[in-house]
Amino acid sequence: MIKEIIKGELILNRRIIFIFIFLLLATFSCTPLSEGLSMKSQVYNADNVDFYYDLTYKKDGETHYERQIWDQAYKILDEAQDFFLMDIFVFNDFVGKGVEEKLHPLPLAEEFAEKILEKRKKDPNVEIYLILDESNTFYGAYDNKMHKKLEQAGVKIGYVDLMKLRDPMLVYSAPWRLLIQPFGNPKNRGKIKNPIYEGTDKVTIRSILRALNAKADHRKLIMNENTAMLTSANPHAEGSKHSNVAFKFSAPILKEIYNAEKPVARITKKDGSLKRRLPNKDFSKIPFSSNDKLKIQYFTNDATAKDISEELKNTQFGEKVIIAQFFLADRGIINDIRKAAKRGVKFEIILNNSDAGLPNKAAAGELMKYARKHNYDIDVKFYNKGEEMYHVKMMSILKKNYLITYGGSTNFTRRNMRNYNLENELKIMSAYDQKVSEDILDYYDRLWTNRDGDFTLPYDTQKNEKFMNDMLFRFMEVNGFGAF
Repeated sequence: MIKEIIKGELILNRRIIFIFIFLLLATFSCTPLSEGLSMKSQVYNADNVDFYYDLTYKKDGETHYERQIWDQAYKILDEAQDFFLMDIFVFNDFVGKGVEEKLHPLPLAEEFAEKILEKRKKDPNVEIYLILDESNTFYGAYDNKMHKKLEQAGVKIGYVDLMKLRDPMLVYSAPWRLLIQPFGNPKNRGKIKNPIYEGTDKVTIRSILRALNAKADHRKLIMNENTAMLTSANPHAEGSKHSNVAFKFSAPILKEIYNAEKPVARITKKDGSLKRRLPNKDFSKIPFSSNDKLKIQYFTNDATAKDISEELKNTQFGEKVIIAQFFLADRGIINDIRKAAKRGVKFEIILNNSDAGLPNKAAAGELMKYARKHNYDIDVKFYNKGEEMYHVKMMSILKKNYLITYGGSTNFTRRNMRNYNLENELKIMSAYDQKVSEDILDYYDRLWTNRDGDFTLPYDTQKNEKFMNDMLFRFMEVNGFGAF
């Protein structure tokens, strides 16, 4: 009897110790969000917002590529008189195994870097700031040679310290922070072949483990003192043929957008040439607009999700929502779609057509089964992609008298919408007689109806409604295990 009591106490003590260790690990993984990283601006009138896109598609058995975005980015760089700022996720030409042969990528990063070097020679007094994700050095494993060349020319570069961001995956992140992160990650001492990209310097085990703690500075902002552009695109060889969108504009909102980058600069790594700061800038010369037919608002991080959710909740019978997304997975947004459809809102959804069933085909399957069961008006098509991706992050709500559009870096996923990644988004509220409304709706119509190309594929020919696919999707999204 005494032995059984002692044995029971030992088991209980082990459980208590296990719970204590887990709670300790969880505490180490709970990084509070730095002040200012999540914000929403005031609403501003705008005289003009220009819509651009890159588009890869099939037509008559051949692949076609239309390119608009990067020429506009170079124009913003060339027209800069005071400063040029780019906060962007990927700025390199690393490619994975087999990508060169399958995709024939364009060296966008090298092309952009050359444009920056030309600008430094032409206008040496223009300050150039680059805020980038750690993935560009494979999470601190080595120096990026192209970036070093830019720094030598006077460009100020800062890599966001991802340890300053919240962890999306407690099961991995907690032990990583306690047992691996404190030992640092020595740069340029790697001995392991890069497991993702070909032809880079070797990496360390600790950089690989840091990469697995998946989160990112995923923002996509390009601006000077007069003009800004938000895009879904990266200057990156592997993504050079992706289909993307961009919005370019000028308004006093630029002051709020620039100031929203200062907290990001403060959490860049201390060894960066940016020195963790952006100087104050004067935007007072940008005139206020009296055009109340076109309004814009800026969001970062979870402020985007809150506003999108609120607008979806406000949709009414007879209205229409068009979603064009690389990833659709966030549980809150999926529930908002279901509830809106129940109220009689029509949905047309275009998703990247990944061979994997996750997350898009599982999310689409859930929505389509729900629509069939209740006879709701939800329709999904998959983008007819090749080796490239349909990388767009956009949603529009067709109200009676005006159009609401969101565009930027934010995928509809937990990591992108719930304060794990750094994200940014532009909200455009435009009357239907505004050019940006006409351009956006024409873009959607072209893809949905396959006008002058084979852009989208019917849901039924690409669907995956298997039970296990649905269960795996729900488990991975809740626990942060997916790459989405």
